[in-house]
Amino acid sequence: MAKKTDIKICRYAKCNHPNKEINITCDAFEAKGTCYYHADCYAAKSEAEEAEKKIKADMQLIKTMWIENISNTVVYSQLFRCLNDLLDQGIESSYLVFVMQYCVTNKLNLRYPMGFKYFVDKAEIKNAYKKKNLLQHRVSQSDFSANDTDDAPKFSINKKPVGFKRILGGDK
Repeated sequence: MAKKTDIKICRYAKCNHPNKEINITCDAFEAKGTCYYHADCYAAKSEAEEAEKKIKADMQLIKTMWIENISNTVVYSQLFRCLNDLLDQGIESSYLVFVMQYCVTNKLNLRYPMGFKYFVDKAEIKNAYKKKNLLQHRVSQSDFSANDTDDAPKFSINKKPVGFKRILGGDK
C-alpha cells in the first residue's frame, strides 16, 4: 500500500489513466514545478503545445500577409473567426498559409475575410498544394549513386541501319 504522500494527481486534462493517480514510487512520471504528469501524458501535452504554437504562428503569418498584400484595414476578429472556423473543420494551418500565398502570388480577387473560405475549397488550389507536397517528399536522385565495378558484365547493341541506309547498303 502506497503512502498518501506517494500518490500525486496527473495535471494533464486528457489523462487516460484511472483516477489520474500517479504513484511516484513505481510509475514513470514527469514533474514540472509542483505539477506532476504521467510520462505519456507529458509527451502528449508537449506535442499538443508544439502543434498549438505552429497554428498560432501560421495564423499570424496569414494576418501579416493580409495586411501587407490585401488590406491594412481588415477587421481582425472577422479574419480570425474565419480562420478558426476552417481549423475547426479539420483543415490544416499549413494549407491555409499555402492558400493565402497562392492568392497573393496569383493576384486572386480576395477582398474580405469570409471570402477566404471560397479559395480554400477551389480545386485548382488543392491540386497545387498536393503537387507542392509531392515535390517536397520526393526523394532526390542525388541521394542515390551507382557503384561501377570492373567485374560487371558489359554489353553493346549493334544497331541495324534503317531507312535509305539499309536499302542502299550503308554503314555495316
